[in-house]
Amino acid sequence: MFVAGILSASYGYVILGFLVTYSLVLGTVFVLVLNDLLGRYKSLTSTLWDGSNLGLTRLTGFILMRWAVRDALTQLLGICFFGEIDDHYLFFKIFVRLKLMPFSIMASWVRGYEKESAGFLVSWFLFDTLLAFLFAVDAWVAIVDSRKSGREVVKEGCHLLSTMLNPAINIKCLEGIVCGSLTRWILSSCFGRLFASAFQSVMEVYFI
Repeated sequence: MFVAGILSASYGYVILGFLVTYSLVLGTVFVLVLNDLLGRYKSLTSTLWDGSNLGLTRLTGFILMRWAVRDALTQLLGICFFGEIDDHYLFFKIFVRLKLMPFSIMASWVRGYEKESAGFLVSWFLFDTLLAFLFAVDAWVAIVDSRKSGREVVKEGCHLLSTMLNPAINIKCLEGIVCGSLTRWILSSCFGRLFASAFQSVMEVYFI
């Protein structure tokens, strides 16, 4: 019970940090883009303040919905590929890794189950890329009109993507290459994991 309580509290802290960080980043990027399109100049402090308020008030629910969808997809794929493991301790370790996958840059590779791990990672990458594509511009829809429901936000985002489908696919493919596992492995091997994480975090904000 003690371990379960510690894990639950830690997981809640991770979710809260994830929601707050993404809300602040998306809100700030939106304000920066809007000021640039309107030709307005505002100080960095004012931009951060306006973006933080906008993100926290209008995007928290959307980001929570996106996280819930990714988490449900990860758990479903985990059950499909690792559901037949009899070792309860190993299964618990896999479960914890899968719960952290939406927040972590580490792949869930299980020694002794290389085939299942490879199938899981390939499937997860494909489905996660598809979800990222569907949710690519939904944050902007949620900011502009906070009265829309989650279904309406996703529908409007898909409609916007369909109007410029080829550029959207090219951008998402480029993002997948720059922010993907292969690039992270190369950067980690050459410059260390800290540099790789910092570089890919900056590039994720750039693609936003």
